[in-house]
Amino acid sequence: MRRIIQVPEGVGPEMPGLLSLAMDETVWEDGYSLVIDELDNGTLQTFWKHYYGVSAEMVIAGREVAMFRKEILAVAPACSRKPAVFEFLLALSRMCARAHRENHSLHVIAD
Repeated sequence: MRRIIQVPEGVGPEMPGLLSLAMDETVWEDGYSLVIDELDNGTLQTFWKHYYGVSAEMVIAGREVAMFRKEILAVAPACSRKPAVFEFLLALSRMCARAHRENHSLHVIAD
């Protein structure tokens, strides 16, 4: 399981009670070709390429959060025939908007 955690500045992702979003392996598998085929490169493609281990972990901060959201919204319509993928992308987009508004970073953790 992967988790995306919204982290305020000066706090670690291990702090209890932080807003998080789980990404189930089936969502990753179902969306893999849709996301990878729709994008040439970028943060979302990097995010989707790996699900396991250290290569699946990343921190998205600052202006990159807004760009990440833009990429998500661009690819989401192509994923609409996969409801679980589409819903995950919408939830991740909302998380990005909130993180950007609050000047927080997103930490992707592979459990």
